[in-house]
Amino acid sequence: MASIEDARRRTGYDVTETAADDVLSALRAAAPPMPDAGVVWWLYAGRKPRTPYLVAGLRGTRGSLVWHENGEVLLPADGAGEEPVDYFSLQGAHFPQPSGSEISAEEVLRAVRELCESRSRPAGVCWKPA
Repeated sequence: MASIEDARRRTGYDVTETAADDVLSALRAAAPPMPDAGVVWWLYAGRKPRTPYLVAGLRGTRGSLVWHENGEVLLPADGAGEEPVDYFSLQGAHFPQPSGSEISAEEVLRAVRELCESRSRPAGVCWKPA
């Protein structure tokens, strides 16, 4: 397993290889490159081709979730936002998240923990097609 410091610099995780607490710690510790922007990560439950994945971001008290599986993109059913929101990788690349993808940061962290533990789409989130 990678060190905690290494984990804090990563923007993608195979959650089958990294402890949930390490992933959550890294997400909480990340600082966005500019005010009002968020930081985004790609979370995979394995390394096989076509593995479904969760794009999770944090932006202060808000966060973003986008689930990708078999060419389908899902957003939280109760997601907020009428415009895309600025999120960046830890390396500074711009990855705006879609409108309707933001929920509370606590819900994002719960969904990430659930993905880490179940290795499947978080059931604690009600999803809708993007």
